[in-house]
Amino acid sequence: MLLTIFTLFLLGACNQEEIMTTEIPGEICEYKTAITSPDGYYINSVSEIDFNGSVQSFQFVNEAVGYAILGNNVGGHVEIFKTENGGETWSDLKIGLDKLPRSMIFKNENTGIITVHDITGCPPPNCQNRCVILKTIDGGITWEEKEITNLKGILYHPKFDEAGNLYATLSLNNEYTLVKSSDDGETWEIFFDAPEVGFSLVTFSFEIFENELYISGQDGRILVVDLNGDLLNILDVGVSPIWDLEIIDRQQLIVVGSTSVVKTTNRGMTWQIIYPESARMIGFTTPEKGLMVLNKSFCPTDVYQANDLIGSTVDGGLSWQEAEETTSNLRINFQNSQKLNDNIWYLMFGNELFLMHQN
Repeated sequence: MLLTIFTLFLLGACNQEEIMTTEIPGEICEYKTAITSPDGYYINSVSEIDFNGSVQSFQFVNEAVGYAILGNNVGGHVEIFKTENGGETWSDLKIGLDKLPRSMIFKNENTGIITVHDITGCPPPNCQNRCVILKTIDGGITWEEKEITNLKGILYHPKFDEAGNLYATLSLNNEYTLVKSSDDGETWEIFFDAPEVGFSLVTFSFEIFENELYISGQDGRILVVDLNGDLLNILDVGVSPIWDLEIIDRQQLIVVGSTSVVKTTNRGMTWQIIYPESARMIGFTTPEKGLMVLNKSFCPTDVYQANDLIGSTVDGGLSWQEAEETTSNLRINFQNSQKLNDNIWYLMFGNELFLMHQN
């Protein structure tokens, strides 16, 4: 029986993915919650953030101190949790601000920025008249609301470069611009603006590698821009939308799209499929060694259920060592990952923090 499943809602962004399957309901519809790791790795639960809301992302600034941004299920308002013991326990900073969280970045233990969708004075969800960030300089104890008066829209994915400059994607009415701040978010300027810029999901809009920015473009393209905002190259990936980008070096890039994972070893001149289904990127520690969350199958029912697992590679994705058991909806519950060192990763699935390390 041929069934079509229209699904996939990732991190607040709506995107439909058509899945064709001829499998018969049975074992593939068994709901599994345990998360297992591929051979050579061990994964264990560190803690779970007990809160009426959902983690959107987390970041550790060192081995002890970390932050997590959550959206409260009641109104969706921003909440920040902090750990000072490597994620074993989390405390709610209770910032009490009725803003809709979008992204978070901490420069160090003290200075952090949250980008939000501010709907003050207008009916949601279409109000984008104000560009607002929240900033702390005391480790999250107090937060100052700052309106960027020369910008309108919502800021996504703030990232610092090695020199301490801050970049973000500005979204306004389905148009996208890269903006830059040289003073930790106090003032902003337009960095790169072109009609080719665009992203479909909130998982990826740009990445910084050395002295270049790799920006999500229209129709499965990646725009390569230098730190002066000059366009250097356009990489035609051929998959769209782009969910994740891993830049191994200037020649080798791995792109996770909605239906496959592709890799280039010649700076985008050619691309090779290294996984023929949807996935999410955990990350690579060397050009050969990496981890991903791989989709294996879907339960052919009206209720969305994907069967996913963690896979590892030691040959740059040409082959995958997979966990023996799948986990239900692992990809959709994957928030983000952070490398602690070449052998240890922090992973967040739902509100639960995991530590994964190589045996």
